Amino acid sequence: MTEEATLLPAGKAPARRVSESRLKTVLDSGRFAIIAEVNGADSASATEFVDSSKVVAGVADIVSITDHSGANVHMGNIAATAHLRNAGLDVMPTFGCRDRNRLALQGDLLGAASLGVRNALIVTGNHVEVGDSPYARPVFDLDSPRLLAIADRLRNEGLLDNGRAVEVAPDLYLGAVVHPFAPPYDDRPRQAIRKVRAGADFIISQHIFDLPRWREFLTEINRLRTDERPFHLLGGIAIMPNETIARNVNAGLRGFSIPESLLTRLRQAKDPQDEGIEIAAELLTELTETDGVSGCLLAPVTSRQNALSASVEQSELITEVRRRAGIPVGTEALV
Repeated sequence: MTEEATLLPAGKAPARRVSESRLKTVLDSGRFAIIAEVNGADSASATEFVDSSKVVAGVADIVSITDHSGANVHMGNIAATAHLRNAGLDVMPTFGCRDRNRLALQGDLLGAASLGVRNALIVTGNHVEVGDSPYARPVFDLDSPRLLAIADRLRNEGLLDNGRAVEVAPDLYLGAVVHPFAPPYDDRPRQAIRKVRAGADFIISQHIFDLPRWREFLTEINRLRTDERPFHLLGGIAIMPNETIARNVNAGLRGFSIPESLLTRLRQAKDPQDEGIEIAAELLTELTETDGVSGCLLAPVTSRQNALSASVEQSELITEVRRRAGIPVGTEALV
């Protein structure tokens, strides 16, 4: 089952429960939001993961925890969420459809909410063939629009997919992703709107490199959103350290489209990492100056095997991109 094959009814969705999410507060305030993204630890110990995540949290409005991103094995997102919640961090776990069926996913949504989580990012997930366990069996009992609809019903009506009521409904601010840079390009804005109708309160784009296509997508989604309930659109930005890694990412993950002009900039730069920071800052500046864009997921790609591992390096890269784009880090930038 694919997102493209999912059919959802037209028309506006009913009124939804108002979440107490801090991310919602930031987005609704009109301040440009910054989301940082981390993988779970590649370890049975969470000590270093927690310490590093605290540093990353200091340069973002919220920390998003991936769900075996890129189909690579890491500490499970619910365990990682529990560790970071115990450390006092506001987090947003990702819920992917690749590895779990609807029973497990609904159980994990309830489990995350029981930990005090108020944000959930719903994705379909990369196929196992692109990751480090290609012989694993993918599940895909659901795709992201269907899981969004289930999570929306759960939070608003307190009902599971099977119709059974839960004692306490989760208070969740729901997010989804959109892929403007993968075909069919013309349908991507409508796919984003279908996710809003399914329950998404905010949409995050795949990482932006192809600005002309991003602008086309944004023009169309802004046209379509006038007849929909309000939602926030955020852009994804990856900070690439060099041409080699950029080409590997470009070839290995669905939805990336890094123009040759940017790859040439990385190749010809005396300091490729600094050039990658500059490219990300240029993109971030454009997003902050664009109507209809409320924030950004800012993801450094490092030379580590676990490319999104929480680290001081990751926080420094985010800080420098923010600085060059004119978005301060510190108490004056926080709610």
